[in-house]
Amino acid sequence: MIIKDKTKLNKKCELVSSVEEGEEIGAQLLNELTTSKTGIGLAANQIGINKRVCVINVKEPIVLVNPEIVEKSEEKFMFLEGCLSFPKKNVKTIRHNWVKVKADNHDGELYFSTEDWPGSKNEDKKLESSYECACVQHEIDHLDGITMFDRKYKQPPLKRVGPKIGRNDKVTISNGSETKTLKFKKAESLLSGGEWQIQSLSS
Repeated sequence: MIIKDKTKLNKKCELVSSVEEGEEIGAQLLNELTTSKTGIGLAANQIGINKRVCVINVKEPIVLVNPEIVEKSEEKFMFLEGCLSFPKKNVKTIRHNWVKVKADNHDGELYFSTEDWPGSKNEDKKLESSYECACVQHEIDHLDGITMFDRKYKQPPLKRVGPKIGRNDKVTISNGSETKTLKFKKAESLLSGGEWQIQSLSS
C-alpha cells in the first residue's frame, strides 16, 4: 500500500545493512510498481519501509541500494512531475540535466542524463532519457525525506526594465510555441506559472 501522508515521507531513510536486504526490498518495490499504470519509480518509504532503497523502471528495471548522487550538472531543466504518493497532482520542478549515482549493489557509478541520445532524431528516446534522469533524482529525494513539492519551480521576481508596466498596459508574452498580446493584469496569471515570459511592452 502506497503511503500518501506527506508528513510520513519527510523523514530521512536509514542505510540498509546489506546488499541482500536491499535487493529484497527492491523486489518488493518493483512488484508494487507493476500494479501501477503510470508509475516509473518508487522509494522504500513510500511503502512504509524506512530503508535507503529505490527503484526506477523507465528503460529497464533498476534497483538502487543505499544510492547517493555523487556528481551533478550545473545545467537544469524544467520537468512536470507526478508521484504515486500524491495521485492526480503534478508539480513543475527543476532537475539537473545529468547526475552520477553510486549504489552498494552496482560497481562503479551510474550515469543518468537527458542527453543519453545526443543528436538522435528519435524523440521518444530523448523523452525516455529525460524521464529516467528526473525519476532517479525524484526517488533519491524521497530517501532524503524530500518530496516533489519541495522542488517546486518558483517564478523569479520579474525584473522591470525601462518604464514601469501598468496593469492596463499591453504586453506581448510567449511560452516558446505561442505568443499573446494582453493587458498586463490579464497576463500576470500566465506569467506566474513559469512557462510564459514577457517579450515586449506594446504601445
